[in-house]
Amino acid sequence: MDFYHFKRQHPQLVMVLLLYVAVPLVMGLALGYEMHGDTPAEIPTVVVDADNSEFSREFISQVDKAATFAVITRAESAREAEQLIQSGQAMAGVIIPQDFAKNMKNGNSPDMLILYDASQLVTLSVAKPAMTEIMMTMNGAYLQQIFAGKLGVMPAELAGNILPVNIVYRNLYNPVKSFRYYLLPGMLLAVLQVGIVMLGAERGFENKKERKFSVHLLNLLLWGLLGMLGVMVCLGVQFAFGLPFRGTLAGGMLLLFAYSLVITAMGYIMGLLIPDKLFAVQLASLLVLPTSVLGGYSYPLTAMPHGFQMLAKLLPYTYMGADLRALCLKPMQFRHVLPHLSILLLMAAGLLALLGALLLIKRKWQRSSAEEAAA
Repeated sequence: MDFYHFKRQHPQLVMVLLLYVAVPLVMGLALGYEMHGDTPAEIPTVVVDADNSEFSREFISQVDKAATFAVITRAESAREAEQLIQSGQAMAGVIIPQDFAKNMKNGNSPDMLILYDASQLVTLSVAKPAMTEIMMTMNGAYLQQIFAGKLGVMPAELAGNILPVNIVYRNLYNPVKSFRYYLLPGMLLAVLQVGIVMLGAERGFENKKERKFSVHLLNLLLWGLLGMLGVMVCLGVQFAFGLPFRGTLAGGMLLLFAYSLVITAMGYIMGLLIPDKLFAVQLASLLVLPTSVLGGYSYPLTAMPHGFQMLAKLLPYTYMGADLRALCLKPMQFRHVLPHLSILLLMAAGLLALLGALLLIKRKWQRSSAEEAAA
């Protein structure tokens, strides 16, 4: 039997396999391979060396050797460098003015202009600290050379003068500053939740005539479990690409199940209430689409206006997205996920109560209609 005939005879099973198995696998493989580099590297960089000194040439060499940058061309002026960035040929620029090394040697604190394409925020967040690190390293080495060569100061005496404060940085939980680790867990969940809520709406529509609450409950538990497994399949592919999972497995699975149950129930109730199946599915998907933006995953809730923060508290994604990333990157224990797990379970209980009330209202309405018809 070919796929076409199988699809015609078993449309529901085909949809389940597509949304809970095929889509998670394809998405996981595509995004895992696409972002396997972790952080942007070899950012195209243009340089302007008006100083042409030993220091400026060494500085440009260090920039080019760094894994973050790749010097692609030289320009004659800052304006020309800016035009190259504007055209998209470069994303960063280094402008070293005339007499830079001389002024630095004389203690005049010369300015070096660094240009970044801030429309590429991901690139900017990587390029800026990397350039600062190169600059501080070169600056310390150059000052050490001046003190030792010109003033006869011994190296042991230089440490407290060139770098009087030694700052030690520790990047906790994501030391390589991987954007893949930062983006992927919540991004995948945001896409997969659309499929989960769509199938929930379809199941609700197909069970419109069912009057027993227990049957609806079993349906929701089953499809909620399948939704959880679909997300786990997609994440499992990411683990093969190196995405870590350092938190509690039991807590993570319970959190995913509670979340999937809530999303499925949202779609299920839509399917019960709306008489047109296609419109019910479409409306259910629209219901969850903005949650990844408003749920504080890529943009922190604390930076949002107060009204948006209050709205975010009503969205299930708020209690799952960031926790999923934290479970991957932090040694989270069960007690750490318990607060958000409790909220999601309360949401699920509220939706189940709403479902029960709708069934009760429908039963009373059908009874009264039957009594009127009999009279």
